[in-house]
Amino acid sequence: MEQSKSSRKVTVEYTDPSGIYTVISEDLQKRLPLRNLYWNSATRPLRSISSLHIELVQTGSSTSSSDPSERVNSAGRHGDAENAEDRDISRDNRPGSGVGVKKERRHQIPGLRQTPYLKIFFLRCSDVESYRATYRKQIREWIKGNTPPTQSTASVNTQEFHDAFEWLIVHVVLPDDGRSISRASTSKSENRNGLGGSSAVVEKLRADFNGSSKNAVDRVSLVQITRGPQPGQSQVSSDGWEDFIAKTKSLILSSFDLRVTQYEEDIKEREAQRNIPGWNFNTFFVLKEGLARGFESIGLVEDALNGYRELAVGLNTVIEGRDDKEQHREHFKHFTDDLSATLKNALQSEESHIGVDRQTVTTNSVTHDRNGRENRHILGANILDADKKPFREMILANEISVFDFQCYLFAREASLLLRLANATVPSDDDGSASGAPSDIPSKAASSESQNLLLLAEVCRQAIEFFSAAGRMIRDDLRSSVHPLSKGHTSGSPTTLTIFDGPIEDIIASWTYSACQCILDATNVLSLQTQLQPLLRSLKPTEEGHAHANNYFGPSTREELPRRISSLPKSTHASPKPLSPDEFPSITSLDAVRLLPPVSSQTGTQELAAQHAELVIMKRRIMVSVGDRSTDTSIKRAILAGRLSLSASDLEDISLDDTSSQYGRPEGSAKVSHGSAANGIQGIELNQNLRSESSFRQAYEELTVMALALNVLGGRRRSAESLTRDLAVIRYRLQDYISAASYFRQLSSFYYNNDWTRLEVPMLDLFAKCLKHINRLEDFCRTGLQIVSKTTSRPTLLPTPTELRFQNGPLNVDQYLQEVINISRSLERPVSTPLHLHFEGVHLDPYIRHLDEEDGFRMSLEVRNIMSAAVEAQGIRVKLVSIEEEQRCDIWITNQGPVLLQTGLNVIILQSTVMCPAWYRVERIEIQSANIVFTHDATSEASFDGLASSDGNPQLNSTHVLVWPDEKALEARLSLCKSIYLRKPRSIEILISSGRNKVSHGKLSVRACSAGLRLQTAETDVVSRNCLILQKAQAGNIEFGALDAQSNTIFRVPYSIESDLLKIKVRVEVSYTVEGQAYQYSCIGELPIQLPLSVNVQDSFQERSLFSNFKIDTANSVPMRIGDYRMDSTQAYQVALPPLCSAPLTIFARQPLSLVAKIRQGRSETVNTQTSLPPDRMLMLRIKYACVEHEISAAVDDALTEALLKSEFTDLSRLLVTVLGKSLRSSLSLQDLETVGLLGEIQTSSFEQQLWQPVLNGLHPDRREKVAKWLTNWQAENSAIALPQAIDSRNVLELMVPFEIPEIPIVVTGRLETFNCGGGPGEGRFAAMDHSLLAELSLSYSRHWSKSTDVGSENYALNITYEVHASPEIWLIGGQRKGHFSAKEGEVSRFPIILLPQKTGHLLYPSVEVHATKTGGSHRQSKDGEVEPADIVACEMDYVDQGDSILIVRDLSSSTVSLESSGPGGGAWLVESRSRSER
Repeated sequence: MEQSKSSRKVTVEYTDPSGIYTVISEDLQKRLPLRNLYWNSATRPLRSISSLHIELVQTGSSTSSSDPSERVNSAGRHGDAENAEDRDISRDNRPGSGVGVKKERRHQIPGLRQTPYLKIFFLRCSDVESYRATYRKQIREWIKGNTPPTQSTASVNTQEFHDAFEWLIVHVVLPDDGRSISRASTSKSENRNGLGGSSAVVEKLRADFNGSSKNAVDRVSLVQITRGPQPGQSQVSSDGWEDFIAKTKSLILSSFDLRVTQYEEDIKEREAQRNIPGWNFNTFFVLKEGLARGFESIGLVEDALNGYRELAVGLNTVIEGRDDKEQHREHFKHFTDDLSATLKNALQSEESHIGVDRQTVTTNSVTHDRNGRENRHILGANILDADKKPFREMILANEISVFDFQCYLFAREASLLLRLANATVPSDDDGSASGAPSDIPSKAASSESQNLLLLAEVCRQAIEFFSAAGRMIRDDLRSSVHPLSKGHTSGSPTTLTIFDGPIEDIIASWTYSACQCILDATNVLSLQTQLQPLLRSLKPTEEGHAHANNYFGPSTREELPRRISSLPKSTHASPKPLSPDEFPSITSLDAVRLLPPVSSQTGTQELAAQHAELVIMKRRIMVSVGDRSTDTSIKRAILAGRLSLSASDLEDISLDDTSSQYGRPEGSAKVSHGSAANGIQGIELNQNLRSESSFRQAYEELTVMALALNVLGGRRRSAESLTRDLAVIRYRLQDYISAASYFRQLSSFYYNNDWTRLEVPMLDLFAKCLKHINRLEDFCRTGLQIVSKTTSRPTLLPTPTELRFQNGPLNVDQYLQEVINISRSLERPVSTPLHLHFEGVHLDPYIRHLDEEDGFRMSLEVRNIMSAAVEAQGIRVKLVSIEEEQRCDIWITNQGPVLLQTGLNVIILQSTVMCPAWYRVERIEIQSANIVFTHDATSEASFDGLASSDGNPQLNSTHVLVWPDEKALEARLSLCKSIYLRKPRSIEILISSGRNKVSHGKLSVRACSAGLRLQTAETDVVSRNCLILQKAQAGNIEFGALDAQSNTIFRVPYSIESDLLKIKVRVEVSYTVEGQAYQYSCIGELPIQLPLSVNVQDSFQERSLFSNFKIDTANSVPMRIGDYRMDSTQAYQVALPPLCSAPLTIFARQPLSLVAKIRQGRSETVNTQTSLPPDRMLMLRIKYACVEHEISAAVDDALTEALLKSEFTDLSRLLVTVLGKSLRSSLSLQDLETVGLLGEIQTSSFEQQLWQPVLNGLHPDRREKVAKWLTNWQAENSAIALPQAIDSRNVLELMVPFEIPEIPIVVTGRLETFNCGGGPGEGRFAAMDHSLLAELSLSYSRHWSKSTDVGSENYALNITYEVHASPEIWLIGGQRKGHFSAKEGEVSRFPIILLPQKTGHLLYPSVEVHATKTGGSHRQSKDGEVEPADIVACEMDYVDQGDSILIVRDLSSSTVSLESSGPGGGAWLVESRSRSER
């Protein structure tokens, strides 16, 4: 029978009577394999074949035999023709030489033998005469003896289509065969002019053998061989080869199509006969396998694989009895010969080799290969070799066992998958004499070309098959000692006593070797490259490199062990332990960081995961064999690798009720009647079980390899489980550093999966390791985890019968006490979550003020769920203000050690820090020694134990309102009441000591606004009842003693670097009272925008200055002006009108206009006629109050007075402060204007929402009473009147400095009319259409200037004037525009004529004047105009500015007729007289 590897190629048989094949073989091999074939079947989709390998065999060396017993070598040999050119060609050309081939008798079962798809006749003939005389007869005889069914005219059996083939005649032309052919002929219709010799032979061949029909296939091809390049050579030879290759592909596919069609028909026929008595599955299997092998040979591996899978399903159907089991029982052998022989040798070794070393009793099975030679091999080592036994002959002879049948099917499917993956299938010929598979993948193809997903599929199917194979081997061996039928021959094995130990050992040996075989066959370079860094990280010594070599390059010789050395190693010779930072964490291992900087090939992760399963299977097999061993050292090694640490209890602890991976659970059949060495095969497995050290070393190596593969494969949980095994091993070997580094990776894994029964013992081992290596801080953390696991879930605590430790059951109380004692020696505290040890935490959200002290206290309830009491040296609760803009933290603590007994405990906490605000609980700490039980409310984890007063279990719902007692120290912020515009502004801090007699204190002021700079070094004390001790430190002012019930005001200047409307300042007052330190803190927001705006407009006269001050509100808030004044100085006399009614309220649209008359005063040192005094500054002082502030003060006073008379005196500061702030924020501008007009506040408009937030911070018992009292107070005080006079507490003073402007000259102008009516004290009038004679008189004065630039009083200036008037009102005649020179005080007059254009009161025309120095030059202005260089600034005092004259019509009387009988009818003018006629 042919080898399995021969089915990968298509056989092509050739006849070469001329011995020409050796000449063309080199050129032919260059064109092989055939590329790009397309098979189009009528019943299947179009198939594409990328490459087709063919095997050329010469006639007479066929690859098949007519009978199964005639097995010959399938490899065709043509080496005898190497020297064909040296032979006499004429001797080979004699008739019938090499042509007449005896026809072989075909087998009755199709598909058993491999026959050629194409037969080729190579012909060398130089002329037509030789062809006619010799070769035509030879070709006819060859065709007659090899005519396929498609060309035969006789009736043939359809079974011949299973071996259908085609034939082809190839005419080969050599250079010395006469004249070269210039153009090869490839069709019948070509032009024959100029062709002769060989071309004529080709034409004769086509005429004689191609047939005459139109659809006849051309079976003649011409190939010309050239000896190197020739001048003028055409493409004849190339075209010849292309024609030959094309015809070869077409004819092979034609033969293949015929075979497939016939196979499918026969398979369908045999399938329909399944239920007929006598139907044989084995015969059907060989038939259908012939179709699958045909697909494989042609390159359609997927179709072949589907065929084998269908056969596997059919075999399982027969075996499992879904068909008639009795009918098919006789078709299978009841046991396997080599397995039976192995068991027999093992049983015999039990009697003759008791006490012999494990290596000397290794038993190997003996079988025979396909040639009948004896083959000694290890069971399972060549599981992928489908030719290790004559399986197909055994199937036909019904002499194959179920186990061998399944192994053959698995080997064929795996081989096809490996071929699809571009990996070489290991076979017996590729390995050593023992049949061990060799490391072929590294030679066959590169990693990049291999499909790793298919290799992973091979491993997956192998794992499934190995799991079922153990059961089949067990049944097979038991059948060999208890035959199921009586028809056994004398050669059958002798009936032996049932011995479970050797049977299980044989199963383990077979599975162990088979796993290694699959690992070798699917090993690729890319997987090795990525595994090596991981192995070096897990085993950073030479041991790691050796272990990697064991895995990557397995030994192919049976007599050599796989490990570098078989000597036992010291248990303490462990690799250098990794620190926690160096050891790769399985939970967060960055595999890419450890891999080379190349992209991972697709499928690497899947292949690594499947390899990990195979390695774990090897480890499980080794443990199961050792568990059955009678060697106590091996049992100790197994015990060390398990989590159960008691020698009397070997039961594994389940992970979520899953079975252990080490073997069968306790109570299963594992009775050993002797040494387990009798059935063990393979040197590696025997060496691993030789001693305790060997077993431990092998166990750890397999675990490390599986761990690395699982990490690379992305199987986190499996990797964690393997890490646990390594940790326990290292712990038992007293390698505590390495064990601790492994245990560190497992804590989060078991916690996240809620495996408490495994987590607690793991943590216990971890803690013991940490204690041994003196990592006390980590020991405390781990011990606290153990305590938390046993306290939070006591029902899951392992009982002594479930889990035993070296020192007996786990003592939680002792653990807790030990952790606390050890923590005292630590440099820093160790934190642990509070909810793991305490529950039912309840913080009373209502504060209570301390008696006769500043501060407050709160109560905390906590339930200790630990079994032992804990002494807490410190219990703290952190309160954080809710408003992020006003961040403030308060810690409330206990006042001494507290013993927290098991159960409920109530602790009183207090604080001497006061910062009024709303707070939430952010953090709770309970400290015992250096152990701190903490809970951070800002974390995502919820704390179910903390509850609010209303039972809400959420921490954020617990809000606390903190406010000071009415007798406690208090600090308030405000702006300075006196504001001088040209000086730095200040803030005032009022400190009321209350009942406290402060010995000393410190005031800290911090800016909370960007751009605000506080100048604390210039701080002053307004009141003189306190001394500043030190203020050099920025932001801090230390002050001396304060008496009780005293008020001290600190004034701190500030500056701003940006435009701010409001500033925020944080004030902290740290003070000491009778040795006790206290602190008060608050944050104030102050509006710095001035509430008033003052604008001034000056109007100059010759001796007086009139300044018009406009005082308006800056923010639309009504203001009440209490007083204003402007003091006279030595240089100026100021006259202001008195305030008619004080206070005077101004509104946004009703400003105050104030006109001040300023005259120069008389001084002995200053000449008032020539210059002004040096001090030109005046000051306007305005005292005012904001209506908003007065409203707050009035409400505060009314509420405070009422509270002092009630039972809620202690709430005065809280209610007054909070309600006042809420009131100010609730008032609109319209409300403020209403109060400013009416002078009273309507409290009935206040909503209860103003005080509702405050009441929520009070105890429920007082909340209702306070709400009722506030409602009654509002009803009794429905209207609160503002005081008539401004309260001194609310008076603000604004000092506005201004400078008297300097004017060089003041020009006085008068416009006097002459011919108009009216006299002094009477209004002037004039008639329409009459001109008015007027005279403009101008003079100037230097009274408001002290500069001498304009000269002395005798110095003349050039004055230019111009009279302006609208042409619709006045027409101006005369000297409307002109200039003149005059001295100071000299009056110049200019006559003009005014002609009114309409009647009514008309304003006099305006006058504009300019002054320049006499004789001044001219200069170029910015606009390009020429103007005088010495311009003198001047102001115009136009006396008649704003005066008017009445213009009437020029009529003194008019007579009007009202009769209707007139010419025009109605009223008409009779007579009129002008004023001049009067």
